[in-house]
Amino acid sequence: MSLSIYTYSNPYEINNEPYWDSIRNCAHFCVSQTMVNGLSAVYDELDNGQLATVEELVEALYPRWFDTKTYIEQYTILTNTLDKVTPNIEADRWKKIKQSLRFNKSALLDSIRLMAEMGLLLKNIKIKKITEEQMYLVAAYNAILRGENAEIFALKKNFSESEIDNAVKIALVAKDKRRGKEVKAIESVDCNTVVIHGIHQFTPTILSMLEEVSKYKRVVLLFNYQQQYNEIYQTWLDVYSCFDLNIKSQFNNEFKPTTLLQPSYEGNMLADQIGRLANGTLIEKNKDINNVKVVEFDNITEFSAYVARIYEEAAKDFHADEHKNGSVLSYMKEQFYSANNSVNDILKVYFPEQFGERHFLAYPIGHFFVAVTNMWDSENGGIRIENMNDIAECLYSGVLYEKKVGSLITTFNQTRNYFSRATKLEGDSETDGVIDLLKKLKKQISKLNNGKIEYNEQLAKLSYFNVELDEIDELIEALEALNTITKIFYEDFENENNNFKHFYEKLKDFVETQILPTADAETEFQDILLRLLARLEEVEKIESTSTFDCLKDTMAYYLKQESQKGESANWIVRDFQQIDGDILKSSTQDPDTIYHFACVSDSDMNVKREDQFPWPLTIEFFERAYEPLDWKYQVYVKSRKEFKHFKRYALIYGLEFNRCKVKLSFIKNDDDKENELYYILKLLGVKTEKNIHDTTEVHERQNITFDLGKNTNNFVDLDGFRRRICGYRFALESLIENGTKYQDRFLQAKYLEIILANNVRRKLEGQIATEAIMNETLDDSAERLRRYFRFLNESEITDIKSNAKSAIIHQALQDGKIKQFPKVTDIDFEMMRKKEEFIYLHLENENQENVLLGKFNDLTTAEKKQFLPDNLKNASYDKEANIWCQWCAVREKCLENYKSLVEI
Repeated sequence: MSLSIYTYSNPYEINNEPYWDSIRNCAHFCVSQTMVNGLSAVYDELDNGQLATVEELVEALYPRWFDTKTYIEQYTILTNTLDKVTPNIEADRWKKIKQSLRFNKSALLDSIRLMAEMGLLLKNIKIKKITEEQMYLVAAYNAILRGENAEIFALKKNFSESEIDNAVKIALVAKDKRRGKEVKAIESVDCNTVVIHGIHQFTPTILSMLEEVSKYKRVVLLFNYQQQYNEIYQTWLDVYSCFDLNIKSQFNNEFKPTTLLQPSYEGNMLADQIGRLANGTLIEKNKDINNVKVVEFDNITEFSAYVARIYEEAAKDFHADEHKNGSVLSYMKEQFYSANNSVNDILKVYFPEQFGERHFLAYPIGHFFVAVTNMWDSENGGIRIENMNDIAECLYSGVLYEKKVGSLITTFNQTRNYFSRATKLEGDSETDGVIDLLKKLKKQISKLNNGKIEYNEQLAKLSYFNVELDEIDELIEALEALNTITKIFYEDFENENNNFKHFYEKLKDFVETQILPTADAETEFQDILLRLLARLEEVEKIESTSTFDCLKDTMAYYLKQESQKGESANWIVRDFQQIDGDILKSSTQDPDTIYHFACVSDSDMNVKREDQFPWPLTIEFFERAYEPLDWKYQVYVKSRKEFKHFKRYALIYGLEFNRCKVKLSFIKNDDDKENELYYILKLLGVKTEKNIHDTTEVHERQNITFDLGKNTNNFVDLDGFRRRICGYRFALESLIENGTKYQDRFLQAKYLEIILANNVRRKLEGQIATEAIMNETLDDSAERLRRYFRFLNESEITDIKSNAKSAIIHQALQDGKIKQFPKVTDIDFEMMRKKEEFIYLHLENENQENVLLGKFNDLTTAEKKQFLPDNLKNASYDKEANIWCQWCAVREKCLENYKSLVEI
């Protein structure tokens, strides 16, 4: 095995190292794409096709291991193994354990793959020192190895020299081929020497690759090491010493901060001070870091808003530049690196294009397949609805026919509460399905339209009674089509051999005949579909038979398109593992560019790697329960343990070798915990300052304008009350929707409480106020009304009756002081009418002020004149947020209430 280890002190002067001439024209593989970019920017002689990532080399050497087909086959084998295993323990206990294993099956498979990659011998595992979960892992892996499919879990070994040569050459051009770019010529590259740059976190496949490649080629491991900051850099020596090889170093060109590098001097000096403090050699703090401040962001949302503003400004500059030199990221005035990468979860929502192409399942049609898979009940052979949003996804996808785009989802949203308790599309002799309930709703709407329902006026305020009959027919037809399509895909799945292959063949045919012809040829989506079909061409290779649940688990994995995958180098906020490559580009950038190192709090800098080992493996398993046999085991385990020290190194490296301006920040509050500034910065006396930049974009109020039409003379006092409360609510309810229409489930339930109390109050006028009479009337009225509020369960109906009873006692009987129900006066009728429209006529804020005071007084002459057509056309309809928003029937369309809650 030809393997050697070299270090360099200064990443800008690797070409001054004594070994440089022997490696510069060789094949170089870097830990990350950012390091590839950085070395290309600094060393022209490396920009000739000999730079790629280690990941490319590993995948070129082990293509089958990383192939989706292999993963699915392994997943199905594991699934079938778990189904067959019957250990000698209590049946109930095994049932619970099996359920846990199934729930964590993906992690379980990752553990088995890890054990296979490491070449662990099960006979060397000390069973007495592992957990119960790990015992089942070992048992499952052992069963697989004893089965007929054991070779599918074997990582290839013993490559020929030509296979190694071919893998190296494939890896060097893989990125260009994947992106469809012109492939650089690599004939002049010396592929007999392979240089590996900057790996701190070794994986078993990387280590296996090193072992195999070094059988035929000279392999050089290269990393940055500085003797002057030996305490910080000790983590690298601890990892590489496990190779049991001589580490060759010289320290003639270690960098020292200099005022000649003025833009970066403060950051360079801060790095020096951190290094000396860690070494215990800092005698006195250098005054040159007195001006260094750490910006304090209150929370992750504030930080993400700050980053988003920087990105949006860069995007504007990028699109305005005719020459477009580089990507949007290169136009950002601040380059972000974070010790906590969760901010990207927020940024992905707003800028998905920057994080790689959306895959098939991210489009509405992809959501359709996820939704129907979620709903299919394999035991009973039909659709079972556990979440109505699955139905919504199907209707929104565009797969089902609709006369007008969006009409199906609109009708569904208006009526969904009516059938929200249904668990099937088609009912049976015992329960109604969604389609059955829609047919019942249709009959009720017909009666309502013909005035044949007792509560005609009240029910007209419910959204599902404001749907046209032909719209319900269209929705029923779409749901019946959905039922048919789902059965085509899944009905015989459990009874087929090779059922995975047959399913994907059906999917391929459906995409080719039903979806692709309707896709816009110029859109990214059509490209996604074509590449999906290319992947589905491989279905002949999938020879797996397993359960529907197994298909469900693996479908998302299989359908995700990664042939144009996004790289972390293109993320808006990169993590600390990308600093050591990216920072080199600072030497060629505008010195006013700011390198922003974020999330430098104690908790984020000292956190251990969350995904250190897949469940149920732990560090204790590797340290106590297994006898290591080779150097690869030692290197892997040590690198995992050393990750906690890596971020400290990355921070000092970034500060020291940055050649632009620098900024530091941390997030004060996260997950209901208060973070502290990184302790080493506190020891140096670095001060914090709150973020003073306005991260909330100023939005001008937008007043709505529209054609009023001819019906502008039917306004009543209720419209005037609406306008007093909120102009926007008046515009939506009075001008567009012709009155209040309750669509929100919570408000519909509250509305039932109001109309139930009003109806009982009318029926009981003049009667003796006994408990029995009141309860009987409440029960009778509730029973008559509940058929129109099918979404409410028994306990909710009971609560509504109780609340209505309390309201009657309080308002009509003056809290029990009156023993006979008084006559319902005109004033009472007016109050009932207003409550049905506004729910509450008295609302107090936190200062105990009635915010509705005066809102329901008689309209003045001036207010009535506002309803004249010319005045309506020229009026503004501003949103007025207040506590009344939570009782507003159009709150889901306005959203002002949610905005005010966020701002609070």
